[in-house]
Amino acid sequence: MTNARRTLALGFIIAAFSLGSAEALAWGRTGHDLSSRVAAHLVSQSNGKGFYKSRSFDLGYYGNVPDLIWKKPATYQIEWFNHFMDLEIFEREFKKAIEEGRWSAKEDPYELSRSAFDSKFPAIPQSAGRAYWRIRELEKRLSATADLLKQKDILKDERHRLQLEWLVVAGTLGHYVSDLSQPLHVTENYDGQLTDQKGIHAHFEDTLVDELWPSIDMQVFKEADRVWAKEQNILAGKTTIALLKELAVTSSKDLDEILKRDKKAPREDLKKSIEIYRPIIVRRMAAGSVVLAEIWRRHSNWQPNEEKFFSFAGEPAYIESPKPTPTPTPAPKKNK
Repeated sequence: MTNARRTLALGFIIAAFSLGSAEALAWGRTGHDLSSRVAAHLVSQSNGKGFYKSRSFDLGYYGNVPDLIWKKPATYQIEWFNHFMDLEIFEREFKKAIEEGRWSAKEDPYELSRSAFDSKFPAIPQSAGRAYWRIRELEKRLSATADLLKQKDILKDERHRLQLEWLVVAGTLGHYVSDLSQPLHVTENYDGQLTDQKGIHAHFEDTLVDELWPSIDMQVFKEADRVWAKEQNILAGKTTIALLKELAVTSSKDLDEILKRDKKAPREDLKKSIEIYRPIIVRRMAAGSVVLAEIWRRHSNWQPNEEKFFSFAGEPAYIESPKPTPTPTPAPKKNK
């Protein structure tokens, strides 16, 4: 799937910028914005800080940055594979590594850093996805910014600068989390190409979501509220990688149902399609929002200063993934 996926995705991106289309942008503008705003609502419920409500627009905007800004040609080649996880490819290679004695079944390869993972599993290409690592790397940066914001002696201008940085990192991080809540982002059959259903990706995540707007907004809010009230204490006890894996696995479980419904509902009949898919879309978006809210909550133990805080980043600079530490070249041995 590697070259085919890359070619398809690049073609969609070029089309999006030349024609103004939103195709191939996971969950589309509407979905990513909604997921972020719902997560902001959940966090504000937990900590009582109005900051998240007042900045929900900002977080929703930054939630679209990885698609709309960071996939531009300058950074496309180092960005595109951070948006998904083709779980079947990973699981096949893990199974093979265990059978060949290269890996222990008692260890979780997803716990490895990006560079360590790439070194240990070179057979899993970048084109299989690296969303788990992108999210954790951004979370580490978010945590570092939050630690600085906890300091009490920071001047207002510096605090505002750090608050803007926190919002940008939190918002962009949210994009990749909501990507994992989309079933077609956790499979090698990402566009139905393996089941003779090409085009289902954009139809499901973009066309249908836009058609469901605005009624879907309140439905996702209500479903997320229900799940959050029931599970927030359980979520708090899980590691980030555990949260991401569970989100991706539950998305994967909805994949077969999406493919079945696609064969039954003509894509051109949008009125029929939106009602067929509505429950799945609402459930998946709410699931992503809940996980995102839990991640944000972990790094929200600081007091915002909103006095004339007008900072907003229209085109945030690209945040690169950590580069692997180069292996030092051994010094030449001296002749005795």
